[in-house]
Amino acid sequence: MHKLIGAKISDISRHLPGELFIGEIRVIIIDPHNHILPYWFREFLANRSSLVAVRIDAHHDMFHCCPALPAREGRDAFEYISRLMPSLYSYSREKVNEGNFTAPAFHCGIVAALYHFRPKDNKMDAYGRVSGSVSIGEPKTTERRGNHGESKGRRIVWDESFTDLQGSSAKTFPVPKKVALNDFSRDMQDCILPIAVGFDLDGLYENGDKGSSSPDEIINDRLAMVRRVLDSIARPQFICLARSQTPRSYIPAEVVDRAQNSALNLIWKIYA
Repeated sequence: MHKLIGAKISDISRHLPGELFIGEIRVIIIDPHNHILPYWFREFLANRSSLVAVRIDAHHDMFHCCPALPAREGRDAFEYISRLMPSLYSYSREKVNEGNFTAPAFHCGIVAALYHFRPKDNKMDAYGRVSGSVSIGEPKTTERRGNHGESKGRRIVWDESFTDLQGSSAKTFPVPKKVALNDFSRDMQDCILPIAVGFDLDGLYENGDKGSSSPDEIINDRLAMVRRVLDSIARPQFICLARSQTPRSYIPAEVVDRAQNSALNLIWKIYA
């Protein structure tokens, strides 16, 4: 982990993952969004509590069918996660991808509920809702053994017995609840669980936006919507920015630094 206090944006892009502090908020900068997984697990241990994930992203990243982690074998949950930590960094890079990394976090009880905000549509989806210290209606997981090819071995999948699902095969995902931003704000006011923000920069500008308005105009318009979300969160435990340049680019390489700089400036205005 590189400390990036005072670093230029060009330096940040060369030294990932990176970390800086804005006010007292820890901001972590990664590339593919699945690299957030160990930080979720680490925060679970630090707080001895499940997290509420608030994700600002063009995509839900709620697919499943990823390799299972080692069996818990009856150990205390915190002891079990502590033992997993050394292997979680390689797991997040080699075993899951940018589309399915949330499933193991739900499976291990790391994430209690997840709110997904799409700035382009100005819409919020909820995979579970938080009420004080408990979550309600979060998607459930199970494990199954694959039969062939890449599905051999135990896999984490959404449990259709308890969760309404959409899609098929590896691109199955839970059906979310639509949440008004005012209702989200009330959920955050009542929430006493730790909150982790995951901010994928393709939520500000994505490849499909090319040829419409100027990148700066689109980024600024979407940041105004993002501000409503961040203003509802008094103090997240950390904010993770994902540049989304690998394994393929979800935001044009010539725009990503500008989007990152704009996101950091907004975080500064709110939390510094």
